[in-house]
Amino acid sequence: MQALPPMVDVAFVHAGPDDAPWVAEVLDPGELARWQAMRPAARPLFLAAHVGVRMVAAFRLIWAGPEPAPAPALSSFGWNPGPTGKPHLTYRDGSPLPLHVSVAHAAKTALVAAAGHGPIGVDVEHVEPRRPLVALARRFFSPAEAAAVESAATDSRVALFHQLWTRKEAVLKATGAGLRGGLSVPVDGPADRDGWRRVELPGRDAPMFVCDLRSPDAALVAALAIEGQPGAVRQMTLMELTDGRTD
Repeated sequence: MQALPPMVDVAFVHAGPDDAPWVAEVLDPGELARWQAMRPAARPLFLAAHVGVRMVAAFRLIWAGPEPAPAPALSSFGWNPGPTGKPHLTYRDGSPLPLHVSVAHAAKTALVAAAGHGPIGVDVEHVEPRRPLVALARRFFSPAEAAAVESAATDSRVALFHQLWTRKEAVLKATGAGLRGGLSVPVDGPADRDGWRRVELPGRDAPMFVCDLRSPDAALVAALAIEGQPGAVRQMTLMELTDGRTD
């Protein structure tokens, strides 16, 4: 796989209308079948996620080389399962892309990301203060993390729990294991100057790195993880992705 610059592009995409005439052209046959089978209320968020990840992938491919390249059509992408079952965005004909992508969504917002230098994972969660946070932390988190959640003041506890949860999900998505990889993986280590935390996973040669993301909505918490080497995080707006700008 061709190496791209050590940059991770991320974008939050809000759900919009789902009746655009180009839906059948942009989505691959499997996606289109899923979209058509969904409840109407669920379709806008699915579309935001699956169009958004194509937009961030196209943006990365424009700037893959020393000079900007023509933007690939969003309809040129499709999904194929990888060796662990984690879907991979590829060209529609099945040929691989020189990058890794990840998608998550919560409430009415999708989070999409693309990088060229290592497998990535993202997660976004809607903050739910009424969850049994201490009980969930005791069940799923490491002992030290559970103790930190339990001892935190009420307001801090809500933020800490959701930060830890999103970091864990992002790390597990980057590995391709998903939640079956276990939420007990510690993600509460010290952050470096760029906000990255190193995470060591048993049985993996390369370390994982995870960081919190700035959310456009105070009710959402998000995180990004990458394997091997952390990169600069470029948080894009939908307008910047559409225009292909880097400034």
